[in-house]
Amino acid sequence: MAGSDGPWWRAAVALAVVVLVGGCGDGSSLPELTLPASASASSTATVESEPTPAGARYGATGLDLCGLVDLDPLAALALTVESTDATPPQSAPGAACLFKLVTRSGHLANLRVETSTPATVEEAEKLYHDRGEFTVMLPEGGVPGLGDQAAAFSRRTEPGFKYAEYMIHVQLANLMVLVWLAVGGNEFVPGEQLATPTRTIAEATLALVPYA
Repeated sequence: MAGSDGPWWRAAVALAVVVLVGGCGDGSSLPELTLPASASASSTATVESEPTPAGARYGATGLDLCGLVDLDPLAALALTVESTDATPPQSAPGAACLFKLVTRSGHLANLRVETSTPATVEEAEKLYHDRGEFTVMLPEGGVPGLGDQAAAFSRRTEPGFKYAEYMIHVQLANLMVLVWLAVGGNEFVPGEQLATPTRTIAEATLALVPYA
């Protein structure tokens, strides 16, 4: 969109990020979860892959994801980076980057890459299951070949324009990786055009996090 129409849809997409990504005014973090001790996440879809080496422990704190994440997988979407925000995740120690993007049509888009490394594997598993159980996004099923378990989610909304989201989260030992891609437009971006780069970035991000 061009001309005087810009401000209203930019305000709308900002509100969408606030509502859908977790109540944070700048969209820099996904929702914090306050759950009862008995909360169960048994319904989260997962796919097992190769087991993590015994005793492996990752440390993501201080990782410069804004500088390290390769955006080449987004090339087909023709997105331009407007700014980045390296506010770390609040759910556990780690690192993150929110890439604020714009499409050729002038619509806003967002890519958030998050790496969290709780102290134990058990804490990472709980974070993984809680995220999958309580997200407002719809489950797309397990993602084979990523980490110890991985699942995908999607969502479509219309906050004055078409807004399509895709998210993959992965648990590997004590490491949680989350990649969330959301793109606005005059029409919804097909799911596969979001799923493929999201998976590619998630897989590459796993390789970026060193052992502690």
